[in-house]
Amino acid sequence: MLNPSMFNPGAFITPIPTPPTVRLGASFLLGAGAAVLTTALPRGVQVVLMVLFVGAGITLIFSHPYRAKIRSFLEERNLHYTPKFAQIVPMFIIWLALMIAPTFAPAPIWITLLFGTGVCAWTYWVFPHIDGTRALAFLESTPGAKD
Repeated sequence: MLNPSMFNPGAFITPIPTPPTVRLGASFLLGAGAAVLTTALPRGVQVVLMVLFVGAGITLIFSHPYRAKIRSFLEERNLHYTPKFAQIVPMFIIWLALMIAPTFAPAPIWITLLFGTGVCAWTYWVFPHIDGTRALAFLESTPGAKD
């Protein structure tokens, strides 16, 4: 028999939400990493800046103390943290943006800002799925349950 709450994912509360500083900071850094590839800077400088921005964003995500809370939440349920395919799928859009961005170079500043804002907005929107915090809500036995 199907559980009626399966049709209402909003009924499941995320027990460990992503801290706003991590979500905004990483989204901005990934957006900046894509946007820099549309500038008139030399290609080598673009690549170095892109790697620095994306690396800083990923470091921000995985070095923040909320990751320890996620790990202990999973360990309490005899689970271990492993990346899931559902976490990688939203990142394909970011990867696609990184691949397409150089075709716009050298772009006017408004295109660079639009490109960076688009990647930043997408990343911010799907961030709980990328870092895995949204999936934690579905580990609880009942919708709306809190720790």
